[in-house]
Amino acid sequence: SIRTYWRNYFEKIDGVIWVVDSADRMRLDDCKKELQALLLEENYDKRACLSKVFLPTINDPASKTVKDKKEASTIENDGAVKGESHQLMIRAGLIRQSSSGVYSLLPFALRSIEKIEKIIDQEMRNVEIITPYFIKRQFVEADRTMECYWERGLFKELKLNSNFDPVEDDRKTSDFCLAPTHEEEITQLVANDIFSYRQLPLRLYQIGRKFRDEMRPRAGLLRGREFIMKDLYTFDATEEAALKTYEEINEAYKKIFTRIGLPFAVAEADTGNIGGTKSHEFHILSPVGEDLILSCLRCGYTSNEECAHGIDNNRCPVCYKDSITSHDPDNFHPLESNRAIEVGHTFLLGTKYSDPLKATFAPENKGELLSIQMGCYGIGVSRMLAAIIESSHDSKGIIWPQSVAPYRVCIIPGGDEPEITEKIRSLYDFLISECNGLNDEVLIDDRMNLSFGYRMKDAELLGYPWLMIIGKKFLESGKIEIHNRHNNQRKYLEFNEIKNLFFGC
Repeated sequence: SIRTYWRNYFEKIDGVIWVVDSADRMRLDDCKKELQALLLEENYDKRACLSKVFLPTINDPASKTVKDKKEASTIENDGAVKGESHQLMIRAGLIRQSSSGVYSLLPFALRSIEKIEKIIDQEMRNVEIITPYFIKRQFVEADRTMECYWERGLFKELKLNSNFDPVEDDRKTSDFCLAPTHEEEITQLVANDIFSYRQLPLRLYQIGRKFRDEMRPRAGLLRGREFIMKDLYTFDATEEAALKTYEEINEAYKKIFTRIGLPFAVAEADTGNIGGTKSHEFHILSPVGEDLILSCLRCGYTSNEECAHGIDNNRCPVCYKDSITSHDPDNFHPLESNRAIEVGHTFLLGTKYSDPLKATFAPENKGELLSIQMGCYGIGVSRMLAAIIESSHDSKGIIWPQSVAPYRVCIIPGGDEPEITEKIRSLYDFLISECNGLNDEVLIDDRMNLSFGYRMKDAELLGYPWLMIIGKKFLESGKIEIHNRHNNQRKYLEFNEIKNLFFGC
């Protein structure tokens, strides 16, 4: 063991303890930190420790230390860093910018992304596929929606040879685009393989990266050029079946956002460039959101500002108007207006894509071929990560919902005494074994080269839902200090009382 190794290499020369490593000698005091690190590595072996994670946090951008000065320049040198979520994601070491509107996702961000994707997977319960990142230019020419994207500059055109290497001139060159959306690609896929009504209904979805050449990328992951998106496409034989599917998917979306644990609103929306006959947006409420949604507290009607209108008089007289073009209560109706961030969108497409791309099927009566009724449904996964932080933070840092927090529990040692190390290890094992919901959800902040205060500030910045501290107070009282990040309450509990904090244990 490491303890035995170091014990075998202690020497006492003229009253001074030296540590001998091969032919080198070091004062014990000089190598104390290195020795502690090795012992901690052994003590916390096979346990999740923060020292093993790449997490370049910026604890205090205003700090005058050399380390924080260098890290703070990450924020100060980037003039595009605007919005609380963008700053917090950089300070918490979740993202780093690669180029304008393009970011690398670091380990903590990736863990949260994976949790969001898992919730989506569980609620979709459909067939997952992967479609190409590159799509041919011919799809642009075949469909007006793609032309709109092209005119807005959201496409990135590439000339690629058979190896997908950019080329100037080659006899095998084809025009390709980095896909901003996949309606055409997946419709073409289905058109080639669906022939009969017996093969319908069909639901296909994917979670992957997309690219849109935004003219003004801003606010980090809220408005980037490259992003992660879940897109689902549905195919039905009749309008009635497609409408039923549309309602089912909307209900599944509501379950997804409810499980994530943030207030959201479902608003009637315009179909825009995507097209179709029906559309709804899913918003996370936030004062910095780019969208304005209007809602009636009496009947529950909600719409975005662009297409708000009144509804049937017998349902809500307050809302009864053919058209609402303003949210001014003096001139129109006492509608509640809220800023929000759009994180999901659903469209009932009809035959907008199946007609031009000839996605047809033979009906039951064996008559002439009919166009497939379609729907498309999207969730901005990486945007949702930023929206969660934007709507759930305070002056100390992020406040994660428990469902998508990178880790639900962080254990912070208050010292490096053997008794504390042993109790930290016991607490970690207790949480993992006794609480089923905490498997792979507990992390030890074993960075003993950093001060306790620094690690506490880091923990508040990173937003763990629960902090557990074992230090000298524990040695005196036998109780663990526990911080709840959501309400900032502090309590002291014994081991057997901790289990009651967590549901599903």
